[in-house]
Formats: sequence, C-alpha cells, structure tokens
Amino acid sequence: MPTTVPQMLYIAPGDPWDRWTNSGTTVALIEGLQRNGRLFGALSRFDTDLKELHGRSATRQLMRRLQRKLGHAHQPTDDSLATDETSPLLAPLLRKLPEGSWVMYHYAIPKIDRSLPIKRVLFQDMTVDDAVRAGGFGWGSRTKEQIDASRAEIIQANKDADAIVSFGSFVADTMHAQYGIPKSKVFALGGGPIRRWDHPVPADLARYKKRQILFCGRAWERKGGPVLIEAFRKVRRELPDATLTVVSAGAPPLNEPGVEQFGHASDEKLHELYATASLFCMPSICESWGLVYVEAAAHGLPTANWSNWALPDIVDHNVTGVLSDRHDVDGLAEAIIEALRDPKHLMDMGQNAVKRVRDVLDWPHCVDRLLAATMPDALQGREPVWMRPR
Repeated sequence: MPTTVPQMLYIAPGDPWDRWTNSGTTVALIEGLQRNGRLFGALSRFDTDLKELHGRSATRQLMRRLQRKLGHAHQPTDDSLATDETSPLLAPLLRKLPEGSWVMYHYAIPKIDRSLPIKRVLFQDMTVDDAVRAGGFGWGSRTKEQIDASRAEIIQANKDADAIVSFGSFVADTMHAQYGIPKSKVFALGGGPIRRWDHPVPADLARYKKRQILFCGRAWERKGGPVLIEAFRKVRRELPDATLTVVSAGAPPLNEPGVEQFGHASDEKLHELYATASLFCMPSICESWGLVYVEAAAHGLPTANWSNWALPDIVDHNVTGVLSDRHDVDGLAEAIIEALRDPKHLMDMGQNAVKRVRDVLDWPHCVDRLLAATMPDALQGREPVWMRPR
C-alpha cells in the first residue's frame, strides 16, 4: 500500500548504490534514509531509466565492470532527464511522491516544475567563488565567462531551493556573504567515517611518544602535500625524532629524511596506519569536508591543521586536535610542534576524538541533521546533534 508519509527522492552525483560515489557519503545518507523509512528511491543524475530506482541491478553492474575492463566505459554528460522536473523520466516519478515530499539534488541544478507539491533540497559543498579562489575541482581551468554563467545559475538555484545542505558549517557563512542566502536556510550535515573502526582505542602513551605524523590524500597538490613537506622540515629542526608517513598515489618520490612513503594502501594497511600513528595532518588547499580526518579521529588519532574549511566542525581545538589561525607553512609547523611536544595531551586528545566521532560526527547524526532540515517529524521527538550551534 503506498505511503502518505513524506519521502525523499535522492538524485545522486553518480551511481547512488556505489560505495565510492562522492567518496562513500551518498550511499551512507541513502541507507540512513532507508533505515528511517523516508527513502522513496535514488537515481544517478545521469540515469535514463528507473531500473535502479530501488537498488542495484546485478546484470547492469556486471556489464559496467566488463566495459571498464575493455576500456569502453561510457562517461555520461547529459543529466537533463534526471534533473528536469518536466522530463519524461522525472515528471511521472515526482507525481507519485506523497505530498510534502522532498527531492535531494546532490551536486545538480534542477529545472523546477512549480506545479508539483514537493520541496527541493540542494547539496552544495562550497560557493563558486571559494572553488575558483582555491582552484579546486576543475574550476581553476574555466574561463571567466563560464564561471560567471555557472555562478548566476547556481545562485538562482540556491535561492529557489527550499533548503540547502552542505558538509561543513562554513558554507552557510560564505553563501550568506557571497549569494545573499539566509544562514537559517543552510544545514551542515558533516560526514562520518567510511573505513569504520568500531573497536575500543586503548590509551597507549607509547603510541603518542613516537611522534609519527600521518598524511593520507590521493590528490597530492590539492590536499596540501607540498606544504606539509615544508612544514615537516621545520618540525624536524625542533623535534628531530618526528617522522612522517605519506599515503598518496599522486605524490612524487619524496626522498626526505624521516619520511616513509606509500603510493597505495589497502583498507587493512590504512587501519594499521591510523591506529599506530601519533598525529594526523592533511593541510588541504581546497576541501569541503575530508572524510580522512574523521576516520583518523575514529582511530584515536588527533589532527593538527589550519582552522579553515570544515576543520572547526571536525576538530575541537585543543580538545581533539590543534588548529592554527595562521594559514601558512609556519602556522602549520607550529600546530604540529605544539601537538607533538606533549604526548600525554596528545593521547587525551585522541581519546576525545573517538568520543566526538561517536557523539557528533558519525553517520546516524548526519542523517538526523538531514531529517531535521527536511522532514523533522521523522526524528520522532529526538533532537539532532548539531556540529556547531545554529
């Protein structure tokens, strides 16, 4: 029997059922909506039919894997069917949604049909100006005309949306300053660990006395690898026993004293590195969230970093890590040195980091924040835990 309870149709940036779409955040949110009985279905923004609306097609997945192996994988570029509410794919589907339901457009700009009794929520992780300034995610290669056209379209879409969700709380501030969007309309969801670690983390002082720093980021330049190397040289002058482990497929051969390098690491190896390092550091130049910070915290690994992007949501300064307001090499080096100088405090911050993941950052809390922004009745009276006061 069809439900009359408001539901959510999730338009994802890729295969919604794939564990790595948007680094795994998409399927985590979708599964959370399912557990709360509020998922109508999910589509890729590039879908041309509804065959995977309610789950993956094993036959299709097999064909896709074969195409990828043969080098014939199709790269879709037209998302008009799944984002145009008047299209022959989306229009009939939206009319089946219970009144008051929502459509989530994740990294997609919809063409809206005002006659539909539904609401829209856009998932946006940063403004156009922030992305251009940082040169991230391809924005640095666009012409001024392309940027201006995209900015105008995106601003209008955010004004038309009923709500906006993001990873980090900073998006509410930048959207208000740059787009004129009321802060009350933007809800920060955060993101929990994808590589889970649900075992107790012992308070092992010897681990933190090692002064072993861990960097984990595939996009070496954007994740701030070169900056960290500069800062690490300064750290070694103060703390000669400090070491740095780099996990990055994009890093060049480093050949730096005190640096151990891995191009790739299995999930098992990453668990080992997370669980044995003393401090995590990934000073991203452009970052909307950074799941590795949360994965590190879940393993009892505090973070030293700059106080920009979403770091203040993830790291409670001097409680679960150390953040510097000086967003340069010297500021980063000072934060690392401050953290490593006191192994006992570092161990305590690691224990606090585990607690923050459990109590604030893990996926059930992210889903609760999404429901609070869209369908608060689904919370059944429980209060969402916000990363920062709203």
